[in-house]
Amino acid sequence: MTKTQKQFDKVLRTTLTRACECIKDEVTEFSWLTHDIDIKKPATSLKISCFFKDQLALEQATENQDTLLIKHILSKELASIDLTVKEFIFTADKV
Repeated sequence: MTKTQKQFDKVLRTTLTRACECIKDEVTEFSWLTHDIDIKKPATSLKISCFFKDQLALEQATENQDTLLIKHILSKELASIDLTVKEFIFTADKV
């Protein structure tokens, strides 16, 4: 990884951490998120997986449109670093 790519990765992780904390404040059953990105093609490859505490929490979040709120928060935070999400994945934590 080049120095520029390392710097970008650090900024991305900081941005996603900030968004995650904001989501946790807004959506009570939200647990955590992770991402997958091709650092050589960041503009077209970012995938974010959002995890809920269990399957019931995921179903309720979908029904209450909390997933739309999560997409909005993430999109807004990532816009600050000129990045968009290619794919959102919502799933339940495996207990």
